[in-house]
Amino acid sequence: MLQRGLYRSSIVAKEISCSRRFYHDESFGFRRPPSFVFPDYNEAQLENRHNNAALLRYVDSVRTHGHRAARIDPLDLIPRDSEVAALNPSRYGLKDGDKRYNVNGIVWTNPKVEAQRNDTEEWWSLDEITRHLREVYVGKIAYEYMHSQSKTERLWFSHLLESNTKPQAVDKLLKKRIHGLLARSEVFDNFLQLKFPNLKRYALEGGESMLPALDSLFASAAQGFVSHIIVGMPHRGRLNFLTDPQLLQYPSTALFHKIRGGAEYPEELNVEGDVISHLVSSVRLEYEGAKEPLKVSLLPNPSHLEAVNTIALGKTRAKQYSLLKTHPDDSLGAPIFITARNY
Repeated sequence: MLQRGLYRSSIVAKEISCSRRFYHDESFGFRRPPSFVFPDYNEAQLENRHNNAALLRYVDSVRTHGHRAARIDPLDLIPRDSEVAALNPSRYGLKDGDKRYNVNGIVWTNPKVEAQRNDTEEWWSLDEITRHLREVYVGKIAYEYMHSQSKTERLWFSHLLESNTKPQAVDKLLKKRIHGLLARSEVFDNFLQLKFPNLKRYALEGGESMLPALDSLFASAAQGFVSHIIVGMPHRGRLNFLTDPQLLQYPSTALFHKIRGGAEYPEELNVEGDVISHLVSSVRLEYEGAKEPLKVSLLPNPSHLEAVNTIALGKTRAKQYSLLKTHPDDSLGAPIFITARNY
């Protein structure tokens, strides 16, 4: 009897486990990300890497240590190594700047991934290789990715950075848009300081570049078929982000009314609002090249700022779960959501 009871209990337990919905299945909106493997080196490239081992060590050393010498602070206030020994090619026995090397499989030069697996030899002098690597890794932007344990990630980053060295042209309209974002943010902070000097406003002074960065992120997302973005951020720069007419478009008059003691809700409701640093907005933004407007939602700020991370992730997951029911056959999966957090 005891064995029969245990047998029945095990059957019931199996039935319950089979009917249970788990977190990482499609019932909760989860979709396994598509796998991507960067093409490995072919035989000719492997042989070339073996024959030019010293050059390979030098190139990998620049990829690993280039960020230590990068000039990321235009005012030179951040201490940095004036001379990084690992970036000197003579340290690896490479002393003749005019000597030419086959860089196929060592330095990426073609933006197309498929083209990097050909057997075509490409000869560069040591000076050309050094100049190219320093332009990429020891410039005004630092890259640090060689610590990644994923070979695909390391190859993808090195290919992306080394094969796209030409700066992208910025047209006049984009320059005007960026200037408008920066100028309006500065004018906004100066106005609040002049009219409301005692207001705790968490200004964006010194960090105005956050607005063009977010605008660029939104534009790329909209052009990449993203339909919603959920934003969680702290107090710093929140009012600038809210009131900009190209971003969240919160009415400045409503903000000033709130600052002067008014409520954001009608008086007949007899309710109290929150502080100005917790105001929210949800808008639809239109960008050139996007098929449909992008909906951007800013979440209310909790008292403990770190809590907004899980709130943003939860809302994103809930929207994905809901939209999976209406778009089950979407080849791109559910519409993509980005959880952005500004420090």
